[in-house]
Amino acid sequence: MSARPAIRVRHLWHRFGGMDVVRDVTFDVGEGEIFGFIGPNGAGKTTTIRVMSTLLEPMAGRVEVDGHDVTLEPEKVRKIIGYMPDHAGVYDRITVREYLEFFAEAYGVPPDVVEVVLELTDLKKLEARLVATMSKGMKQRLGLARILLHDPKILILDEPASDLDPRARIEIRDLLLELRALGKTIFLSSHILTELADVCTSVAILEKGRLVVAGPISEIAEKMRARAPASQRRPELGAPRPAGDARPAVVTAGGVALPDEAQHRVKVRIIGDAHAVLRLIVGGPGVVGARVTSANQLTVKYQGDERFVADMVRHLVAQGVSLVAVEPERTELERIFLEATRGELQ
Repeated sequence: MSARPAIRVRHLWHRFGGMDVVRDVTFDVGEGEIFGFIGPNGAGKTTTIRVMSTLLEPMAGRVEVDGHDVTLEPEKVRKIIGYMPDHAGVYDRITVREYLEFFAEAYGVPPDVVEVVLELTDLKKLEARLVATMSKGMKQRLGLARILLHDPKILILDEPASDLDPRARIEIRDLLLELRALGKTIFLSSHILTELADVCTSVAILEKGRLVVAGPISEIAEKMRARAPASQRRPELGAPRPAGDARPAVVTAGGVALPDEAQHRVKVRIIGDAHAVLRLIVGGPGVVGARVTSANQLTVKYQGDERFVADMVRHLVAQGVSLVAVEPERTELERIFLEATRGELQ
């Protein structure tokens, strides 16, 4: 995280009528992150986002975007951010190109920027299509294209994949990863954990208007493990099971019994036959199990930390395996959410 966060929220409060919908919320978003803002419907996510986007003034507290106070310098903030609300509307009776050219002129950016944005968002082939004929996923992609026209440093997206089909969700996710690679900071709100688990490195969890926890996912998980009672912590490899513990154990190739919560999973995608690679992994140190999930992908269950993954990759490369991707299964975020929240609504 940089010395000055991309977004800095301090003791934010907001009220509608007699109800406090945001209560003393404080967190930072580092530059270059995809930051997940998580919570059930009604938790206060959209209200917080509207304050960040200069659409609401905080009743108490302070919000800074790239060092600019959203209350004192709203015009500067608007030049820095690209804000896409949930269910953002589009003009239906014009083409994709006409839509983007209209907003480009409104932003005062050169017309050639439209060409760049069309290519970036993979809308070039649809530039002559009427917006009314597009799918919901393509309209969401068009909404993202619109907010990219003025090249904002920070994207603030409220439920960008809401109501999309699985393919459209994947396409939006891949586009967000590409935008992060271009140096954008992305603040992403959702109540669907699967939308966030594959892309976010840090999160803030909101419940009943209050911040429950915030920070890098790995640090939050480690703190939760440290705070857990000794009886709930993950045992060390080879540690004896408590007397009377009848939970079914998984046994490693070396004969060590491990409870399920002490295991991790990683997906390995290769060029070639996954069954041949499976034989190179099964029985290795720390390997609990492995299975082929498609012709060129397998899932490895293991005991250990990131060093296990590094050693496995080194071993496979030395054996001549052509690796395409090694991706952890992000079950950690769901566990954090369930442990940190109580399922209460406003």
